[in-house]
This record gives sequence, C-alpha cells and structure tokens, in this order.
Amino acid sequence: MKRKLAFAALFLGCIALGAGCAFAGQTLEGDANVDQRNYPSTTPFIHPPFYNVRVTVEVDDDGVVTAVTDNGTGAAGSVQEGNEEFWENKNKPFFDAAVNGGLFDKFVGKTVDEIKEMDMSAGADAVSGATMVSAAAQEAVVNALEGKAGKTFLDVEGPALTVESMEENTVTLASSLPEDFELELLDIRWSVYNDEIVPEDSYTAEIADGKLSITFEDITSLKPGYYYVNVLDASGKYRSPAFEGGPGASQAPYFVIDSGLGSEDIAFDGTAVTLASGSIADYLKNIEHVQILAAGAEEAVEQAPIGHHGTAGDFIALDENGTLNADGVVKARDGSESALFEDGTEYTVTIDAFGYPELAFEYSK
Repeated sequence: MKRKLAFAALFLGCIALGAGCAFAGQTLEGDANVDQRNYPSTTPFIHPPFYNVRVTVEVDDDGVVTAVTDNGTGAAGSVQEGNEEFWENKNKPFFDAAVNGGLFDKFVGKTVDEIKEMDMSAGADAVSGATMVSAAAQEAVVNALEGKAGKTFLDVEGPALTVESMEENTVTLASSLPEDFELELLDIRWSVYNDEIVPEDSYTAEIADGKLSITFEDITSLKPGYYYVNVLDASGKYRSPAFEGGPGASQAPYFVIDSGLGSEDIAFDGTAVTLASGSIADYLKNIEHVQILAAGAEEAVEQAPIGHHGTAGDFIALDENGTLNADGVVKARDGSESALFEDGTEYTVTIDAFGYPELAFEYSK
C-alpha cells in the first residue's frame, strides 16, 4: 500500500513537471475486476466471473512499459471467497488463453495514455473470446501506472438495500452497504429482465442517513412486479451489488409493486395461466421460478427466466401467452435432453411471480 501511495505522489509530480519526468525504472502493481465490465449497460447485467486480474508492470525512465506479468490472479483476494473452484474450472482456462495469446505483451512499449486509448473489444488489440479479461488487464495496467486500486468485493448477504417502508408514494430502502460506499442511484428498472427503465422524471430520490427514499409522482401508475434499484459506488472503490443468485436472492436491491390480485384471481385452465384482470405479459415478465415436481420425486425441476448467475436462462416452462409447454425438452450442459413432462406422470406445478399470488396446480400430460 505504501508503494502505491508513494507512486501516486510521484505520478502527480510527473504531471506537474511534464513529459520529461523520469519513472526511474519503477516496478508497480495493479488490479482490476473482470466482472461488471459493461455495467450498467448490459441487460440483464452480467456480473460473473468474480475475480480481479492482478499484474506487475515495469516501466523505464520515460514511463514506457517494458514488461507486464501476472501477479497472483486467482489467488486469495483476487477471487471472491467461495468461488475458488469456479475460478479454477471455468475462469482460469479463459484467463490462461488470453495471457498465452499475448495479452500482456500488447501493453509493452506504450505509455499510460497510449494504453488508455487501446480498444480491447475489437480489432488488433482484442483477444478472441476473452474481451472481458482483456479490458480488465488494460485497466489493471493503467491502475498500476496511476497508483489506483481496483474495485473490491462487496461483503453483503442478500439485497444491499432492503425495503424499510412503502408509504403513500414513497419507497424507503435501508442500506447494509459499507459506510464508505458512496451511494448513487442510476435508474430503476422493471421486470426480472431489467429491460424497462422507469422514466426519470416520474420520481425523485433522496439519499441520507444510510437510506434511499424514492418518491414517485403516482406510485399507483407503476405496473405490478419486480423493480430493480440500480445503484453504484460513485467513488469507484466497490463493485456494484451483484446479481449472483438471481432476482430476489442476490445483492441487487429491489422493491415489489403488488398486483392486488387474490389467489382466486389466478388459475390454470388446463392449458395456460389465466388472470382475472391485468396483463398476462406483465405477469410472465415477473416470474421468479416455476417448480415442476413429479409424483414420488424428492426434488422439483426448477425453471427460471433469470438463472443463478444473473443472466437470462433457457426458460421453456411457459410461452409468451402463458401456455404450459407440455412438449418442452430441457437441454443440459452436457448435451443430454430430458422431457419437461413425461406421459402419464402426475406433476405438481408451482409458479412464483413477483407481485402476484403463488399459483399451484396438478398436471398430467
């Protein structure tokens, strides 16, 4: 840490003195997160894989990079606690491929300004199939040269902001974020897909005393369902709350607008889900999961629009009209296939959707 602080002071001095300032053959360290590279422009937001690229950067007297090497990427602190096996089996091969493909060599011979201008997403500077790793490596090198730290993991269980109250037109959320997390509200997004942004001029937000209060012009005009509260750390120290775990189970803060429907207002007519009032399309966009339990089975098969890693999954249980997919086939990662419903088997199907009553019914194909 002292080395980084010392270099930061040196770098500021270089800026003051101009391009002729010598780096005196510094060896520097930098890191940057691979996840959240496109945040918050990806829908849904893609947060995994959870690790930081760590590098050692050598520079000559003119501030030109002479060497970049790995500095413990995948070691403790670089990988989110609990994801060590995931890193080893899933992330490391992509990282190794990028490094073995000459990723670090691309920064050699360049100054910090030239490295900042590199486009790591396409063209000659890209590493095929590893653009997220490439962009993180670029930022890690820049951080080393500028004496900056990469974003750290959030040690938060469950939603980082939880609903404290919903009174009249105001939703108040209490924060469990670190005290030095500089809370900033970017936007509010409706549905589990985060694909519809609530108009910014329809609400005001106030951040005070560890709470975020959102006051709508007319909260009754909001559609029922899941509302993602899209926040970040304006200081850049921490990652944004993650979607790992999927809607409702992740760090991502949210609130729910109730549909006002009772259990008698939602049903399965033998073919499709029906509502006594409201939009079936809105209902489908707020499904948390569908549990399909075969008679005699110990565990249900779960279908979810948004998977554990916070990305859109292969949801086939219902079509766009709410019709049950009786002939649906589930395709596993290993290439195997299995029927969603077997002929002659009795099933209990349970559907949970944000803002709507739970629907459970018996089904036999």
